[in-house]
Amino acid sequence: MLAVKVRAADEWDMERLLEIEQQCFGAEKFNAETVRAFVVRDDTFVLLALDEEKTVGSAMCMISDIGREGKIASIAVLKEYRGGGVGSLLLDECEGVFQSHGLTKYTLEVDVMNKLAISLYASRGYEIKASIQDFYGVGRPAYTMEKNAESKRIKIGSA
Repeated sequence: MLAVKVRAADEWDMERLLEIEQQCFGAEKFNAETVRAFVVRDDTFVLLALDEEKTVGSAMCMISDIGREGKIASIAVLKEYRGGGVGSLLLDECEGVFQSHGLTKYTLEVDVMNKLAISLYASRGYEIKASIQDFYGVGRPAYTMEKNAESKRIKIGSA
């Protein structure tokens, strides 16, 4: 098993995040302004997966307290680390943050051809809810997947 650790990203990690985006998504990567927005906004968060000092993955998520919904915008893992548990670790950490906010619905989009990711999400209780044509460009559809989870937020003053 890898000794991969996950931590919150900050503005000092921009170069690492942009490298992961480029290596994992190429022309479909988030641009620098979008990545920076995920890092600095109060309703978003970014996680980094590190093997020693090497960045091997990242996750970018959004939080909606009003809708009690967490959205995974991206989980990226370097090719040589795929299938080794890094994606699972990042998913666990994303869901942990969602739970700490009392969110009960988690959503994401995934390329219909990304069988490894679809399998991971399905094994964690995500269900395919819809298909979006041309989501990743012409002829590249995505599945919308959703998980309903019990809220783990501790309510102050309740017995």
